This record gives sequence, C-alpha cells and structure tokens, in this order.
Amino acid sequence: MKNNTIPLSLITLCFAGLCSCASPDTERKETVKASVNDSAISPKRDTRVGMDKYEAWYINDTSKPSDGSVKITFFGVSSLLLDDGETQLLIDGYFSRYPLELTQNSKIATDTNLVRNYLTNFNMNRVKGMFITHTHWDHAFDAAFVANKTKTKIYGSLSTLNVARGGGVPEKQLSLFQPGRKIYIGKFTVDVLTSKHSPSALVDKEQGRIITKPFAQPAVATDYVEGGSYDFLISHNGKKIYVKPSANWIKGKLDHVKSDVLFLGIATLGLQDSAWKATFYDQTVGKLKPALVIPLHWDNFFEPVSDTLTLLPPPMDDGIKGFDYMIGKTKADGIDFRILQGTGSIVLFSDKARKW
Repeated sequence: MKNNTIPLSLITLCFAGLCSCASPDTERKETVKASVNDSAISPKRDTRVGMDKYEAWYINDTSKPSDGSVKITFFGVSSLLLDDGETQLLIDGYFSRYPLELTQNSKIATDTNLVRNYLTNFNMNRVKGMFITHTHWDHAFDAAFVANKTKTKIYGSLSTLNVARGGGVPEKQLSLFQPGRKIYIGKFTVDVLTSKHSPSALVDKEQGRIITKPFAQPAVATDYVEGGSYDFLISHNGKKIYVKPSANWIKGKLDHVKSDVLFLGIATLGLQDSAWKATFYDQTVGKLKPALVIPLHWDNFFEPVSDTLTLLPPPMDDGIKGFDYMIGKTKADGIDFRILQGTGSIVLFSDKARKW
C-alpha cells in the first residue's frame, strides 16, 4: 500500500516555501508528473476529490476585456495577469513550479523554455508592470526572466530588486516599493500596502531577513527568504481590486479600505483554530466588504499549472477545511465566492447588473 504522507525531511522545505504559501510545455509537464508520482508525496487522489467538490464555484470567462472591464487570469499560487485590453499587469508570475524533490537541496534555475511558452501562449506582450508580493521562491523565482523577456518594470522590496539584479535586469526597470505612494500604469492605479505573511514558526524565525545583494540562479529554493510581504489595492475606472496573497492580517490595517473584489490567500487557513479563522475573516473580508472573493495560494505548487490544480497536501494545509470555511462565511454574508482553476480567467466589471 502506497504511503500518501510527506516524509518529515520534506515538511520543513514545504513550509519554508508555502508559509513563505494544460501546461504549454507538454514534455516538461509529463516529466514533472512522473517525478511527483514516484516520490512519497502523492495524495493526488484525495485532493482531486476535494476539488471536485467545489466545481460548482468554478468560473472561467474566455472573452476579451472591453468597455472598462478587466480580465484576470490565474496561474496558481498568487500569480495573476490583469488585462484591460490596453495594459497588462502581472502579480508575481511563478511558472517553473519545480517538483518537491528538486526544490529540496538542488540548485535550480528558471525553466526558460516553459516560461517563454507561457508568455507567448497567453499573449503577455503588453505587460507594463510586475508586482512581486514577497521573495519566497513560489512568488519571485521567475521574476527576473519575465522582466527581461517583456522589458517591463519590476516593482518590489529591496529583496525583490536584488533577485532581479541577480538575473541581469537593468536598473531602469527596477522600482522600490514606497507604500503610500500611488503607482499609475495606463488606466490602473496601484497602492502598495505592507502586509504580513502566513503564520509559521519557520517564517517567524526568518522574519527581518532580506536579500541584501544581487541574487543569481541557479540557487536553492529555500535561499529565497521572504524579504517583507505586501498587498495591492488596484483601481481601474473607479472599481477596486484588492490582492492579498498571504493568509494573515495586521490589525486595523484595512479599517479605511474598501474593495469591490478580493483575491485572498488562504494557504494554511485550514490548519488554524476557529478564533484565528474568525479574526482573519473579520480583518480582511469584514473590513474590505467585497462583492466577490476569489481564493489564492491554495494549490499544490509542486505540480505544473493546469486546469486541474490540486490542493496543497497534508501536512502543509487542510484545504478542504479552508474552502469550506470561506464558502460558508461568504454565503452567510451574501458575498459571491468563485474559484479560478489554473489558467482560468474572470472578466470583472463587464456586467452592470452585478456588483463585480
């Protein structure tokens, strides 16, 4: 009988990245699938059943944005492509998604062929800004390559800029976060807010650590320290989208912030006690009062992006508990809840009959 648990030697690595949180390349996809299936992490049967349970909440709109609407495409973790038909913004942009065993101790580098295919197949030819939430590898790993290929500017922390410098991104394409100062890109306005990472003893231990000098690949995944976490309030034609990649809060931070749509990180939510969950919900959904909530950072980022993303396996999270909690709370509050599968899209603000 196959052991469906993750060896203790791998759990530390999982939490270092996690609590940090159809593929264009078929050959790479099959290679990764084989390596994952051969390893000790293989609770795929259980997690796929778990996501089947939530198919009623799936949404995927393939239409193009027009008349002030914004199309947002999800690539797993907190990687989002925002597109209003003229300008594109990219949040994070982690596509390489190496299998667990290769992120344990091996030095790895961006899978350039795979990422190049994503940029081409999803027409990322109008990206005018990349916003990196923090510098754990499942967020910042591919940032330098993407910036070099798209010639876009990277906005981020000092750690992010040093990751970019290590990848050879020119200084003219680097912009340090200045919370409180608005960033104008096309019809988008972006406010950067300091935030807090998902709870973890490992993250608490590395708190305050930043990448202080250019950081080049190949590198060990766990050398990508957090470097500070950030949220984004994105405004477009009077509508507001809040992107909160990590499941945590700073008390009172959102007291005077409102948003029409909330993209909310829920990694590790299922592991928390009822009091923690209630406070988290109150300090995020309760404060922002969105009409729509879409979860982020729930997927197993050791597998390739696909339209059948699976939940993070135990003991990294209890995704079913996390989803059930969010669905129940949003339903009780009359808030729409939708799930984007990998490469799935939603077009916001296109229908005047609905609030989002």
